[in-house]
Amino acid sequence: MQKQTFKKLFLIIALSFSVAAVANFSQAQPTFAKEKITKVSSSKKQLVDVIFRPKSQPKLTQFVYDSVNPNRSQYQKFVSPKQFASQYGQPTKNINRVRNYLKKHHLSSVLYSGNLVLAVKGTAKNVEKAFNVKLENVTEGGTTYQKATKTPKLPKSSSKSVLAIMGLSNYSTVSSNRQTIHPASLQTRAAGDVSQSEMTKRYSPAKFANRYGVSQLYSNGSTGRSKTIGIISFANYHPSDAYRFWNGMGIDVKANRLSTYRTNGYKGSWDGYDETTIDVEQAGAIAPDSNIRTYIGKSDITGMVNSIAAAVGQNVADSLSLSWGQSESQVAYEIKQGVTPKQYNQIMNLLFQQAAAQGMSVFSASGDNGAYDGISNGSTALGVDTPANSPYLTAVGGTTLPRTYTVNNKTVKIDKERAWGSEFLYPNYKNQKFFGFENWAQTFFAGGGGGFSKFNGLPKYQSGISGVGTYDATRLWSFKDGKVKLLKKPVNVSGKHSGRNVPDLSANADPNTGYAVFVTPKKDASATGEWEISGGTSVVAPQMAAASVLMASNGAGRLGFWNPQIYRFARQSQSPFTPLDSRTNNTNLYYTGQPGKLYNQASGLGTVDFSKLDKLFNPIN
Repeated sequence: MQKQTFKKLFLIIALSFSVAAVANFSQAQPTFAKEKITKVSSSKKQLVDVIFRPKSQPKLTQFVYDSVNPNRSQYQKFVSPKQFASQYGQPTKNINRVRNYLKKHHLSSVLYSGNLVLAVKGTAKNVEKAFNVKLENVTEGGTTYQKATKTPKLPKSSSKSVLAIMGLSNYSTVSSNRQTIHPASLQTRAAGDVSQSEMTKRYSPAKFANRYGVSQLYSNGSTGRSKTIGIISFANYHPSDAYRFWNGMGIDVKANRLSTYRTNGYKGSWDGYDETTIDVEQAGAIAPDSNIRTYIGKSDITGMVNSIAAAVGQNVADSLSLSWGQSESQVAYEIKQGVTPKQYNQIMNLLFQQAAAQGMSVFSASGDNGAYDGISNGSTALGVDTPANSPYLTAVGGTTLPRTYTVNNKTVKIDKERAWGSEFLYPNYKNQKFFGFENWAQTFFAGGGGGFSKFNGLPKYQSGISGVGTYDATRLWSFKDGKVKLLKKPVNVSGKHSGRNVPDLSANADPNTGYAVFVTPKKDASATGEWEISGGTSVVAPQMAAASVLMASNGAGRLGFWNPQIYRFARQSQSPFTPLDSRTNNTNLYYTGQPGKLYNQASGLGTVDFSKLDKLFNPIN
């Protein structure tokens, strides 16, 4: 039974992968057949979050939009965490009532700035008494996780101010040395056959800078000086790897630009360290004079919430990058099973609203399994990733760049940038076999995440944008009778759908046209190390976060919440976006372009020219 509920949205290229064209698909969502139940030790340390309601959700939402609307008096008048707490967070007296109650039960607590999240620590015995629950260990399929026997409660005097209580279940934590936040599709090819000069020429971050107009920002003196990029991650990394990468790429950076915050004192894991490494390397390369602050938390939903709450509460980062996530289908299943709070989506949105109110620009990778975000967890339904599904951040999708391939002994030429999807490589896959469903799914379903959210409705900035809410698609697969089958003849379909449309914009994410990464072994930063070629939408998220601080350093201050602004820019005659609107050879494994329309679910608004975007964000310059 698969316990890995978070995934790392990251690819390292393998040029020789392939798979059978038809596979048995008996792995539906896992059942929770309980094999063994034991009581949690009364002395076991616990971390529980109490999430508070905002003072006024409508007023907070209005301010988030007004803060980036030049026609409103609140335009660019971003608040500090202290001001946010006073204006939109739960009143301190209500929070203190909860803290005093918890203190009577010998539980300590730390309040993140903003008055939304209270992290509570103590023994299982005291947690059970305070929240009126019983904690049990459930063992199934060789894996053990903790679960509360019923919904936690606080006294009635405090319950009205509380939105949710989370952390009593650790279903998403590490078990048997297995990391729960894992690659959406991790394949590896060392770059030993590529010379250093070829590496810097073909796979340097300069490719992003040159292709998308970032180089012009450098010419204007924008390097990210005095700005900070925050990286939300769940694994350690070697800072020396990043410095060796920048040096190898010929990028001059200052010393001591890196810092790490360990959420809740978490010492960290090395599983998934390659993701943290590439996030830091790419962000630091695109904004060479910026500071990089990494938030490393425990790999579960409580760790995710606390790391975001810490980053937003500290208010040090001008932009945030998230390259990890879960499919909406997996989250929905865990909510149904009672191991994830039903308010989880609302909690994430609330934290991103706080970030927006403070002027922080947040970017999240949209996923690397195309339109089938839950495929690696056994879901064949169309779906999108969370937190990229949030209306209060910028979801970053993927493209692939022009390149010529040999596919089944024939030449296949990608002559222009298109949505990232691996379907043009399928003829190479039919003769090779893979060991298990997950490798099969991850290989065949490689593409930029995109589609419609089932958790979040249509945000008003997407309303009225041509292509939003409608779709053109090419159905490549049938899912029937427990089998996944590649259709001999693809079927074109079109229609309408509701919900938040994902992604918002895209850039090169295909590992076949990707970027260099330098890593050393987990336990030996002094080793020779290895250059690899990487891709995935998680590469693009830190690049976008870095480009954002470049434009912010070229203006008066923070750029704030991107989306209401970029969708407004997309309507203008001098739009900074190039829609990838072709109906053919332009799919994320289902959705395609919509000819003549500004938006599609394969690539969002398309690619961006940052030199043009900078002039719109900073019209005075």
